[in-house]
Amino acid sequence: MGILDGKIAIVAGVGPGLGQANARALAREGATVVLAARTEANLEQTRLEIAAEGGTSICVPTNICDRESADSLIQRTIDDFGRIDILVNNAFRSSGFAPFETADLNQWRKVYELNVWGSLNVTQAAIPHLKTSAKEHGDASVIFILSMSMRKIRENEGDYSGSKAALHTTMQGLALELGPSKVRVNAVAPGWIGGPSVEMYLGWMAQERHVDVGVIRSEREAEIPLREIPPQDDIANAVVFFASPWSRVITGQTLDVNGGEYLG
Repeated sequence: MGILDGKIAIVAGVGPGLGQANARALAREGATVVLAARTEANLEQTRLEIAAEGGTSICVPTNICDRESADSLIQRTIDDFGRIDILVNNAFRSSGFAPFETADLNQWRKVYELNVWGSLNVTQAAIPHLKTSAKEHGDASVIFILSMSMRKIRENEGDYSGSKAALHTTMQGLALELGPSKVRVNAVAPGWIGGPSVEMYLGWMAQERHVDVGVIRSEREAEIPLREIPPQDDIANAVVFFASPWSRVITGQTLDVNGGEYLG
């Protein structure tokens, strides 16, 4: 028996890394998971992994920046399963890593288009069904994946950190709006995430500096009080917490999962 048995969850943004880890973690706890992303290969890989662990999921190729596509994702979920209990907004576009003075603001718009407007497209489309589920079953949950970068500001990442900060404030506003309907809205803010993307970055940094990748990893770990880059599966556990009855009276909150690197 899993804590999410019988629940229907949508994970938007099932790319390599945390999106896949979130989907697997929800499925391990008994949820049926609707996998959404633009890249079908990522969806199918995740579906097979979930199936191998005894879970259930379906793939729905989706471009959340297109409202019709987002609406279709929600409708497919209702057509197949009749309800939506959990929505995880994991889709993102990373920074262009350029100083604002010389940045192409069209690149900034692309980051905001996916990170903010894409997530809000799916959320707005899902709200009526989340309200219905909460009324009939007592609870529903929306979880936004944010980032430590909105708290620990780094140079040349204003596009990404700004978009995540916008989502943070929006999450709090939605929590107030949807609270009377028993739809909870929370967020998880990872720092470094132990997974494919960070491993690629550490490898790139090692090449740039002509050192062993272990040197770069040790430098990053030295900034973290727990001396460990948090594995993506541990971050996914925080998502399960917010999706579950364990957080039944928690809304409008952001849980920082960063090994203590940022203490805010």
